[in-house]
Amino acid sequence: LQARHDHHGHSHGPGGCPYAHSHDSHPQNEQVSTVLKKINYVIYLWFMNDAYTRLWVHSIGSTLIISVAPFVLLSIIPVQANTAENEPLLKVLLSFGSGGLLGDAFLHLIPHAQPAGGDAHTHSHSHASGHSHGPHDMSVGGYVLAGIIAFLTVEKLVRIFRGEEGGHGHSHSYSRSESREEDRKKMVNKKDKAKKSDPQTSFKVAAYLNMAADFTHNFTDGLAIGASYLAGSTVGLVTMITVLVHEVPHEIGDFAILVQSGFSKKRAMFVQLLTAVGALSGCVLSLLTADAQNLADAAAASWVLPFTAGGFIYIATVSVIPELLEKSSPWQSIKEIVALLTGIALMYLIAVFE
Repeated sequence: LQARHDHHGHSHGPGGCPYAHSHDSHPQNEQVSTVLKKINYVIYLWFMNDAYTRLWVHSIGSTLIISVAPFVLLSIIPVQANTAENEPLLKVLLSFGSGGLLGDAFLHLIPHAQPAGGDAHTHSHSHASGHSHGPHDMSVGGYVLAGIIAFLTVEKLVRIFRGEEGGHGHSHSYSRSESREEDRKKMVNKKDKAKKSDPQTSFKVAAYLNMAADFTHNFTDGLAIGASYLAGSTVGLVTMITVLVHEVPHEIGDFAILVQSGFSKKRAMFVQLLTAVGALSGCVLSLLTADAQNLADAAAASWVLPFTAGGFIYIATVSVIPELLEKSSPWQSIKEIVALLTGIALMYLIAVFE
């Protein structure tokens, strides 16, 4: 037993104390921890002082701010779902959103859609030789029409696949077969059901189409943010503020359209957050491209902006504004018109200062 005890004490340190080594290691552990903290701090300073790293942090950070900031505003909007109680406020939000869509299309996207194949630097200054720009100018309008037709086609196809294409004749059904009362009642009941189902189906399709257009729009915004920060921090910051202000009417309109189509408030906000992936993708692509400014200019000069504008025009005029034509009080109608004009005015101010 004595031999075993001596062996045990010897194996762990002098004096036979098995814990002597562990007590001596505490100061060493603290020193190692302090050194590691200093190393991490030095790496952090080097990381943030590196110009390329700062570029990525600022660009991605700005894109995230633009994507998340509108949700603070949406969270305080007292609309939880499409109910009769929320209908007046929801109609005002729809009006504001439709004004933002129309203002964005006519005052921002279409003017920024530089003629395809034209010189971006001479386009706005060469009115004297306007004859050479005719075909290119027409191409912008053609892409706008293509966007409208594409969105119409998608909605028609969805209706056909759902078997609801025949439901559009409800406004003419009440004058049929007056001599046959039973047939008339059956027809009215059938069309009433179609009338109830069609608007929600139409609005759901419109909501998803609007999200697709918004995704594309956010992608071009991401390209612009990345290119702006490559040009300088000040230029990038100004671009971020401009895009952020520009996104507020869009987010409110998107939210109202989603809620009107049957989404809950939380689900509508979540679906909107998915469109932020477009902005992040555009920003990353811009930063990875050798000539980001030319990439952003190419996106502006291509079909993307006018096609998206056509989609916004379709959503505003076909899906949203008809909802505002339903019977309402004079005061409600005034509020809706004022909200629509406010959305357009915001887009105008952004276009002026941009």
